[in-house]
Amino acid sequence: MLLNNVWFGPTLKQWEDKKTLSRKIKYKAFLLIIITFSISVAILDSKIQLQLLLVGIAIILLFFIWRIKEDPLVIKRSDHD
Repeated sequence: MLLNNVWFGPTLKQWEDKKTLSRKIKYKAFLLIIITFSISVAILDSKIQLQLLLVGIAIILLFFIWRIKEDPLVIKRSDHD
């Protein structure tokens, strides 16, 4: 189950409990979205309509992630699990 996962668990628990994300997670999400959409746009080098569609979707995703509240308390992984 993902909630018990060492990497994803704390972030998912934070989202379920408080509907917030840490700033570090938001930056990672921004970076991942930008990298993956940039690669996709580069692959579609001659299809301008699809490129524009991908750029639009990326902007919407970035805006959605940006609007999520940030939790000032960082949930640390437990070394006991």
